Amino acid sequence: MMKKSLCCISLKLQEQGIKGSTMTKTRFLALDRKNAEKIVADRTLNNVFVTRKTLELCASKNWNYRVTSGMMPLETLPEANLLLESAYNFKSIKNEFDLCAKVIKDNNIRCSTHPDQFVVPASSNSAVVTKSIEELKMHAKMMDMLGLPQSYEAPINIHMNCYKGDVKDIALRFIDVYKTFPDNVRSRLVLENEDKPNSWKVEELYDLVYSQTGIPITYDNLHFRCNPGKLSPKDAVKLAKSTWGKYTPLFHFSDNDLNNTNPRAHGDYVRNIPDEYVGEYDVNYEFEFKAKDYALERFEKEFKI
Repeated sequence: MMKKSLCCISLKLQEQGIKGSTMTKTRFLALDRKNAEKIVADRTLNNVFVTRKTLELCASKNWNYRVTSGMMPLETLPEANLLLESAYNFKSIKNEFDLCAKVIKDNNIRCSTHPDQFVVPASSNSAVVTKSIEELKMHAKMMDMLGLPQSYEAPINIHMNCYKGDVKDIALRFIDVYKTFPDNVRSRLVLENEDKPNSWKVEELYDLVYSQTGIPITYDNLHFRCNPGKLSPKDAVKLAKSTWGKYTPLFHFSDNDLNNTNPRAHGDYVRNIPDEYVGEYDVNYEFEFKAKDYALERFEKEFKI
């Protein structure tokens, strides 16, 4: 049986009015400080509640879950200077996190998270590196509050997302920053092959990063199709799987949108299982389809796995 993950959002819950909320930097700074802090705190509490309801849905379906990156709005914005523990309703937020942790533990839900693409530890821009470190610390804090293990069982997945210059130099910059991460980041961090032409391929991540750090590689089938490198799809899967050691690999599964001229754009539903994934059931898969839980349900009905 293929173990599947819902990514971030349940469309069914949204239709019931159970949905997350955010806060923009512009809006926050336009409000008086006390009111702005209260709105962010209230929205954070709502977001953790929505996470619990989504986890409960996943439990009912025997799905894993990719936790949204937007659970704690503006937590890393310097101008806001927010600290979750200082929120007026922190006790309620913490209680909701604890309820989430119980759902995860009671139902053995594997959780991951995927910070946004602006998280680039290997950047040559020191300000970007500093911001990236803070973002990763925030994600690790969120995972800790959910009671998740500090291991690749609960991965924080990022792209290298750095292309200018020699790839060996980029890898060395990344490794230098990686060594400075706190344990709750470093123990979870994994890297994904990328979809842009001439961006990071499975073999480059293996040769230049995994071989020096042991960081596992998340294989993404659509990214590989757009940016294959020298390996066959099956060999790329085999190589990526080998990097996870005792942990079950967590890969990404998606297909392109036939109505979009961009071959990297994700489709709504599963059309077929890529050849390299056929029979690979000792892997967990995050379903990156735009129809979210509807895509998962249709897949299970049509493919029976």
